[in-house]
Amino acid sequence: MSNGKVLYLCAGTQSSGSTLISWCFLQRCDMNGVLDADNDILAEISPALGQPYVWYKTTIGCFRLAEMVEHYEDEGWEVRPLLIVRDVRDVWASVLKKPYVSNGMTAEDPPVRLRMRRFREDWETFRRRGWPILRFESVLESPREALLSACEQLDLAWDEGMISWPKRQSQIADTRHGNPTFWNTRGGGLLDTLDQGRQKRRLPHLPADDLEWLQSEFREFNAANGYPTCLEADEAQDDASAYIIPFEATRRYKWELRRKPVRWLFALLGIRDAKLDQRFLKRTG
Repeated sequence: MSNGKVLYLCAGTQSSGSTLISWCFLQRCDMNGVLDADNDILAEISPALGQPYVWYKTTIGCFRLAEMVEHYEDEGWEVRPLLIVRDVRDVWASVLKKPYVSNGMTAEDPPVRLRMRRFREDWETFRRRGWPILRFESVLESPREALLSACEQLDLAWDEGMISWPKRQSQIADTRHGNPTFWNTRGGGLLDTLDQGRQKRRLPHLPADDLEWLQSEFREFNAANGYPTCLEADEAQDDASAYIIPFEATRRYKWELRRKPVRWLFALLGIRDAKLDQRFLKRTG
């Protein structure tokens, strides 16, 4: 039983356009909540966020969206999920440029390929269960029609505010995060914002190895969503795949250093000791 607690739970990969779509839903007069949540925390969500519906948007990385659905159902919510999809080649090219996306090896900073596999598994789950999927490119091509279709699938009446954006940022419960690109290009409404951000589709700048991997792993996904199944790599691009950052560059390592002030001070001063490093990695790895 949901006890009247309805949660609209939305997620996509990072750089999927999900922040823009989240902003559209938070402009509804019957909805409020979180624009962009931390993706490594299953936060406690208060029903008081909603008016009356609660919206919560995050990204798929540390958790699959299907796992989050089950978690919040365990918490007593009636969850209505929405998956945002975008051509994964555009996603990959964008993600690797973002300073806040670490291609790491810890639970908080998982490898980007692992994040993408989790997204693909979510897409397969959503297709199998008939849950709503919103294609970001459809929003770019036909904003009203794409959002109207998503509302119908979520059992929501249409609200013109999703296009006109009448709410101020201060009227939305939680806007602490959000894609910097969105904040920099946000206009007075959806159509104005899309006009500012429109650009001709071009081949994303990807290492040849990554492009090959994406087109192999997402062949069925590309075909089902109307994306090209195969793009040729630009000869000017690097052949090297995106490298995984060392453990010392992850958030986990920085947290552990802060727990050990002397090591933290040494790290800030650039003082390194190979023997200490090995002992430290054995304890924290």
